[in-house]
Amino acid sequence: MAALAFSAQAQETPPAQPEQPTAAAQDDQTTSTLDAVQVIGIRHSIATSVQTKNESTSIVEAVSAEDIGKLPDISIADSISRLPGLTMQRVDGRGQVIHIRGMSEQFAGTLLNGREQVTTGDNRGVEFDQYPAELINAVTVYKTPDASLVGQGLSGTVNMQTIRPLDYGERRIVVSGQGEKNSLGDLTDGGKDTGYRFSASYVDQFANDTIGVAIGVARLASPFQEKHYKSWWWADTGAWGTPQAGVPEGAIALQGAEGWVKSRDTTRTGVMAVLEFKPNDTWHSVLDMYHSKFEQGEWMRGAMWTNDPWWNGGAVTYTAANTTDYHGTPVVTSGTLSGIEPVVRNDDNQRDDKISAFGWNNEFKWGVYTLAADVSYSRAERDQSTLETYAGMLGGLDVDFQIPLTPGYADYALPDLSDPNSVYLRDPQGWGHDGRMENSQQKDTLKSFRLSMNRLVDSYFLRSYDVGFNYSKRTKDKAAQVYFTDLLNDRAPTLVDPSLLFAPTDLGFAGMGNVLAYDARALLSRYYDVYLSESNDDLQKDQRIEEEVRTFYAKANLDLDLTDTVRMRGNVGVQLVQVDQSADGVVIQADGPVAVSGVGASYGDILPSLNLVFDFGNGWNVRFGAAREIMRPRINDMGAYGYVGVAVTNGVGEWTGSGGNPELEPYRANSVDLSVEKYFGESNSSYMALAVFYKDLDSYIYTQTIPWNFAGYDYEGDTPPSSDWGTFSTPANGTGGYMRGAELGMALGGDLISSALDGFGLLLNASYTESSIDPDGPNQGSGTDTFPGLSKIVANATLYYEKNGFSARVSQRFRDPYRGEYSYIFGQRSYRYTRNERTVDLQLGYDFPESSALGGLSLLAQVNNVTNEPFRTEVSDSNGFGLFFPEEYTEYGRQYLLGFRYAF
Repeated sequence: MAALAFSAQAQETPPAQPEQPTAAAQDDQTTSTLDAVQVIGIRHSIATSVQTKNESTSIVEAVSAEDIGKLPDISIADSISRLPGLTMQRVDGRGQVIHIRGMSEQFAGTLLNGREQVTTGDNRGVEFDQYPAELINAVTVYKTPDASLVGQGLSGTVNMQTIRPLDYGERRIVVSGQGEKNSLGDLTDGGKDTGYRFSASYVDQFANDTIGVAIGVARLASPFQEKHYKSWWWADTGAWGTPQAGVPEGAIALQGAEGWVKSRDTTRTGVMAVLEFKPNDTWHSVLDMYHSKFEQGEWMRGAMWTNDPWWNGGAVTYTAANTTDYHGTPVVTSGTLSGIEPVVRNDDNQRDDKISAFGWNNEFKWGVYTLAADVSYSRAERDQSTLETYAGMLGGLDVDFQIPLTPGYADYALPDLSDPNSVYLRDPQGWGHDGRMENSQQKDTLKSFRLSMNRLVDSYFLRSYDVGFNYSKRTKDKAAQVYFTDLLNDRAPTLVDPSLLFAPTDLGFAGMGNVLAYDARALLSRYYDVYLSESNDDLQKDQRIEEEVRTFYAKANLDLDLTDTVRMRGNVGVQLVQVDQSADGVVIQADGPVAVSGVGASYGDILPSLNLVFDFGNGWNVRFGAAREIMRPRINDMGAYGYVGVAVTNGVGEWTGSGGNPELEPYRANSVDLSVEKYFGESNSSYMALAVFYKDLDSYIYTQTIPWNFAGYDYEGDTPPSSDWGTFSTPANGTGGYMRGAELGMALGGDLISSALDGFGLLLNASYTESSIDPDGPNQGSGTDTFPGLSKIVANATLYYEKNGFSARVSQRFRDPYRGEYSYIFGQRSYRYTRNERTVDLQLGYDFPESSALGGLSLLAQVNNVTNEPFRTEVSDSNGFGLFFPEEYTEYGRQYLLGFRYAF
């Protein structure tokens, strides 16, 4: 079936027509007839996905819709993450970013209808929860490069595709709706535990099938709930000469903790439209548009504290401290803490995102030539405001505690922190202000233009060739304003007016009792003086990155019979990529901050690629791929921000500094892939595949101290630098290492085993990946850091049944521990050791037969995260003993959905 069009009537592709995975010729994908298997629903989706994999010349994985706007999962990220070698990272309880072959989202390319996409994220990784599943008809993941595929990533390339109405061939109107509920309930005032989803789509053809129209809209109002506990850091402070009173000598103790609940109300509205015009066999024009608006309100209420010996002059002491032997080291796990002053937090965070993507493709055919011109524009905008306010009791508290050394909630017997007569607005931890608000803005724009030509060739081995040129210009602007809030009346502790209070928030799951709850933003004008207060770190958040990328490519499409039984097809090609990049930012020097602009670099790469498929008949394929690959640097690493100073050694001054590196060049790798595949069943709709891959990253970016020219900066002191050159600590290109792995995937219909199992089926895949790369650099760091996003083992299993209108599906996704990238305090990014996850989803459905009065109506029930799998991280001890302790333990609850779908 066509990977992009999903025609109701499969069409046979002329043998000489080349496969075109590019935006310039999306409707020319190689097709295969599936008329022998008249199935719909889950089995139809699997059959078309398998055919896409079978007919592609690259090594790909695919997900296709069961019908218009009906992917197998409610989330794009969920659907993609079930493919072999892929997994997702949960953020705030939902699938958001995708990791391919053990590499984080920053190493993947993402396309919409063959065009590179911008992102609302901080770097390059696309947040897939911004794309409603109801508006996407298929996703193809390219694991091996193709010379005509522009915007590809180092780990792989995800191409999301919308429908082509002329290929669909008939009018279709679909309406669907679902109610949603979170099992944790309404945890705190302001949030909700119920929501809904609604979508509608319309596809039609006019003027003797020369004009096609597709329109879709999807609306989501989804609640997310969170029960969160986190231990801050673990250490034996006595080893540093500062023992804690009451802690046994040589024992490790927890130095701070937090517990909270969050309620998030997420609203997303997405619109998709396609206008297709094909008046004759010569001209084919497609105009497509996608727009989404994502709004999220988040309310957090909780308590947190520091109890290390440096805070408040070491006021915190231990009584009756009990220790547990943990891998040969005593660790304090119970007792009484005296003198802690918990901060009661009431935070209000608001976020508005907008994504727009427009593309216009025109294709002209004259004889053996096909010319295409494609122009596109995409923009992503984010406006975010985070507000945190502080409160607490007066004076220190005595708290009994029990801390587990396995993942789970701790227990702290805090007094009633919801008493409006005892809990004051104040700064209990001495942070120097009574609240903090940060407003940030981000805009990411990408303009692109492409010209391409395909020429058919009458040759026994060369089917056709492609040449093309693509130009893109991307600009990412970031800005932030940081405000402190101080209580009026010289920051005197203040009680909250009872009329402004909400019902107390229950933290009983962590033994913390109730905490005071109020509307933080409503209190701003009444209780606080709000003023701009930006540190040097805050000033450096304002930056601009600009990239101009020119891609020239040529590709020969091969197709020949090597023997009477072996057919070889594929392509060999090359890309020439030229990049000009520049950055604006802020550098902190002796006399204060200075704006820097237009700093950057230019570079070029030649990227050959080879994809071969050896078809041995009877469903046996062997695929081989080899390529040179690149991935442009992380946008945050390219910033023109930094600190500059002069260090004096033996009376000689030398420039020193640290910051971003606008002169960064890309990650570079050579890759080899091999896949053995067997397709069987009617129309080859089932398969088994074993693939291996090897990537040699000869250039990896990590923080280094490198020579740097400091001409033009001011210095402070009596000893001037002896030269404009000095040393700068910054991300820089260095040596890398290998990524290698093996993947096993299969799709099996029960009828292959026995007719009694007709309707049953199994999807199963597993992958193993390992790497020699130390992301801190050779012989640097702790030695325990792993490649970001790398889980050695990733596995997915789906068991389904579909027959006589009934359908059922249960899916389990597993991934090994990995080092994930998350948003941290004050909007910074951090890596955290994330423990293994095993999530289970369930779907049940019934489609009324077309012959009945309810024909076209489908009912659907779903439960996501059936086992309420927690999100868990761990942290190493601070003494360098090589011990890992539980860090975060967060539950998001089960997600229940019940709904309908009506198509006519």
